[in-house]
Amino acid sequence: MNLLNTTSMFLLKRWYLLLSVILFSSCNSVMEMIPLDIDKNLGEQFSYQINESQSEYPFLDPEKNKEVYDYVENIKNQLINSDKIKYKDQFPYTVKIIQDDNTLNAFCVAGGYIYVYTGLIKYVDSESELAGVLAHEIAHAENRHTVKQLAESYGTGVVISLIFGSDYKELVNVGQQLLSLKFSRGDEKEADEYAVEYLYDTKYDPRGVGGFFKKLIKEEKDHNEIPDFLSTHPASQDRIDDINTKWEEMGSKEGDTGTEKHKEIVKLLTTKN
Repeated sequence: MNLLNTTSMFLLKRWYLLLSVILFSSCNSVMEMIPLDIDKNLGEQFSYQINESQSEYPFLDPEKNKEVYDYVENIKNQLINSDKIKYKDQFPYTVKIIQDDNTLNAFCVAGGYIYVYTGLIKYVDSESELAGVLAHEIAHAENRHTVKQLAESYGTGVVISLIFGSDYKELVNVGQQLLSLKFSRGDEKEADEYAVEYLYDTKYDPRGVGGFFKKLIKEEKDHNEIPDFLSTHPASQDRIDDINTKWEEMGSKEGDTGTEKHKEIVKLLTTKN
């Protein structure tokens, strides 16, 4: 038997082994066997595509807006320095700001690539609310919810193909659709709880993410229109109550809101752009 046939047989046996494990394992077990390289590779591909789509994702000029970038970067750094962050050494956790004042959104794709819209920065009332949103998005990456969505939404075959690297461009196109998909209620609850934990390790008030959702719900009621963030992150009073309950369970720490600092950044962002 030549080397090629030997390699093919090895891969075939590995494929059957992976398929058997995935078909008969719980979702948590499946996630444990999927390497972090999948998250990192997906993140790199998403990042490349976003960089190449400046008409859809126009980046705020970092040279003209250094103070704004430093502000958001500092928030991110405080969050990922939390002891609860597992993949700070594996994921890059970069931040880019998308210049779009009409979009109230932020997202973090697999592997820790964070994007926040100027519309969201201008919309929130405080530094702690912005930190809450970023913490929530980081929690999605830390808990690998995007890859989990791949397995649940598109089938185990996609995950297997990702492991073997076959038809990768096609899979990236499938994966990018996850940006507009809703995470499960369980994933959202998990991200909320971890966000409170991350914030608890910073100077910020850990209730920031709850305050943001409260404002979004009011916005929806007042204008009868669903903000972008709520379209993929449904909010309710029960969700806010759960966030507050988690905060109380951790000791009810009252941190800084950073309201005045945030006003200064919004003013800079408005005058320079």
